[in-house]
Amino acid sequence: MILLTPPSTSAQKRKLLPATRLMAALLIAVLSAGCAATDSLDDDRHYGDASRALRAQQFIAADAPLRNADTLPPTDGRTLREAVSRQVESFKRPPPTHIINIGVGGVGGGGSGGGGG
Repeated sequence: MILLTPPSTSAQKRKLLPATRLMAALLIAVLSAGCAATDSLDDDRHYGDASRALRAQQFIAADAPLRNADTLPPTDGRTLREAVSRQVESFKRPPPTHIINIGVGGVGGGGSGGGGG
């Protein structure tokens, strides 16, 4: 077997030692930077502001159902029971879907060519 690289000597090892120590120190410094404490007090103060603002925007008039209770049409129990049972049945057995095939991406040899001959 032929060695293509010359064997390392102790002088070469001594030259590489400071570079190796420097690289190790830089690696440790970079990796430990992720563990440094950050000032997140400002972030903590505003935590949840966006969701509270969104909730407030969704409720324009929170008392609207109470104010407009007399304008709702009266319904009896039978109507409500039938509506709920129809809704439950629609989830158990959904209505059939109608598929319209327009021939895009179809498999087969039929092209759009005219008549032969």
